[in-house]
Amino acid sequence: MDKISELPKEILQIILYFLSQKEAVRTSVLSKSWRTIWRTRPNLDLDFSDPTFIDRTREFLSVVDNTLQLYRDQTLRLEEFRLSIPLHCRGHRKSVSLLVKWIPLLTSMGVKEFRLSIRSVPHNPGCLDLPSVVFEAAESLKHLRVERFVFDEKAEKIALCKHLRSLHLVDVSVDDRIFQTIIAGCPLIETLCIDGTNIGLRTIKMSDLRNLKDFTFTELVFSGGDQLCSIEIYPSSLETIKISAGNIRFRRGADFRNLKNLYMCGVKSSLDNLSFSKFPSLKRLTLSDCDGLKESRIFIDAPNILYFEYEGDFVPSISIATNSREWKSEIHLQYTNDGSSLWFLKLSELLKSLSQSKISLSIYKHPYYEDDVIQENVNRPAVHDKPVLVETLNLVCPLSHFPTLVNGAFSICRPRNIVNRLKGWEVDYDAYIWRGREVKFVGYMWKILMERESGNEDDEPSRLFLRDLEEASLEIKRKRGNYQDEDEWHRAPLSEYLLNIEKNNCRFVLKWRETIYS
Repeated sequence: MDKISELPKEILQIILYFLSQKEAVRTSVLSKSWRTIWRTRPNLDLDFSDPTFIDRTREFLSVVDNTLQLYRDQTLRLEEFRLSIPLHCRGHRKSVSLLVKWIPLLTSMGVKEFRLSIRSVPHNPGCLDLPSVVFEAAESLKHLRVERFVFDEKAEKIALCKHLRSLHLVDVSVDDRIFQTIIAGCPLIETLCIDGTNIGLRTIKMSDLRNLKDFTFTELVFSGGDQLCSIEIYPSSLETIKISAGNIRFRRGADFRNLKNLYMCGVKSSLDNLSFSKFPSLKRLTLSDCDGLKESRIFIDAPNILYFEYEGDFVPSISIATNSREWKSEIHLQYTNDGSSLWFLKLSELLKSLSQSKISLSIYKHPYYEDDVIQENVNRPAVHDKPVLVETLNLVCPLSHFPTLVNGAFSICRPRNIVNRLKGWEVDYDAYIWRGREVKFVGYMWKILMERESGNEDDEPSRLFLRDLEEASLEIKRKRGNYQDEDEWHRAPLSEYLLNIEKNNCRFVLKWRETIYS
């Protein structure tokens, strides 16, 4: 017999405490002494979403009932209990009746931490009311996830759960008054997540949540922007803020001393007040499709930032003050320019403000329904005297826009790598057509970079960047194993790329004169 199996039962239970439910059950095959010990550990995790119970609701309910009965009959210690359970619109009475039995039992057993995840089936909310028995576990209920229910006045009883630490509301329907009543009654909440479609909330104020660390709000809205929920952020305890399709209101000079991650997508409201706050702990900042940036000049004081990402259909005016020596910026821009140089001038200003970071710049114009012929002799943007070093330049556009974008990009930056990747369009774009466009793109760039042909003797931008270019090469990636980090880049002639179009990714690698960088 092994040494571990000889340990006292109490020690074995402590070992099992740190395993998942599935891992704990697997220990039953180790030896005779392990056969039933997993059924006596001080924490249980019973989840209906476990593949073992797919389409076997009755069996799952029976397992939960028998397990809790065993703990009670043998007066076993149960400190933590996590239960994930569905309530079906048809036949839900059995499940509710068992909840009525189990929850008082947990209270009598002295469970210290109860985690409950409860969802209505099928997907449409409103078929069932949230069972009121849930709130009888007010003392021990620390984590609650509610999915696909309509919150009426009965749901206000959640406010009785004074010790609640995390609240996840998924596809619920709730109005402002009921929600604020719940928040006011649960001051210890550290994690608040609201996620769904047309949730119904129009205002969220979190001044009562002094311990809030992680806040997530994601709503899929089918109406206009004026219907977005207005969110007021106060707590200085916040470490993560993630907002999708909501109008967030920052107080001027708000205290964000602990904020590490700020993500905003689809925010329509003004973000001017970000410039009047300090973010000493901020590591990641993501701004995506935020119309509130259009008329603003934003200054972010983030001395320890590591990652910044922007995505949108306009060039924002953003600068970041930081002490970080190594940080990354990713810029994803939809190209909506009419051919004027102003767009590239704004982009130049943005790149210069981020020039202390490793920049990846992607410029997209959806290639559907566009001319499939590269047009020469197009208008060239003005040349800028201090181009910015960019780690990767990704150009995705109709062939007719290649000359404009290539010359425009080279007039403001010097990329180390040039690629042609579709990002999120690969799924709905014909792969065969895209490969054809990619071949033409590679051929176009090969002519310019490798053969040094600008196509026009009077083309000043081309002549200037070719003068600064010391070396250029085409590289393709070979697949070496099952993992992406095992793949290798190597130099290749154009002929090798053409023979392996469908198997390899490609990039142009450029080396520039160091004296030109800003």
